[in-house]
Amino acid sequence: MSYASVKERTEELLHLLARPFPQEDDERDDFLEAVNCLLGLRQSMIEASAGSFTTEEASFLIEQDRLLTASLNAVSAVIKQDLKEIADQKRLHKGYERGTILATKGAFIDEKTR
Repeated sequence: MSYASVKERTEELLHLLARPFPQEDDERDDFLEAVNCLLGLRQSMIEASAGSFTTEEASFLIEQDRLLTASLNAVSAVIKQDLKEIADQKRLHKGYERGTILATKGAFIDEKTR
């Protein structure tokens, strides 16, 4: 594999990751599948081309890799936040089912007025 093809896949990944993260579940699945596919393809291309890059090409790819890592970390943060919200909703829902959380949560009930 050539430097140009690795560079092209890297730029394609950066372009894909620059788009806003989809809100719909199916769109998210497609987005993550495309990212995963491109990452795998890029990785195999880099492994096949190991040692054939010039110093300038390697430094450019390293810089692009830093940008990719930052973009992937941003996507990961969004996913982690969504998972946290889902876990919180489940915990809250189970609390209501079990009766450990009163429906009047947040309201003050004075025991003396009963």
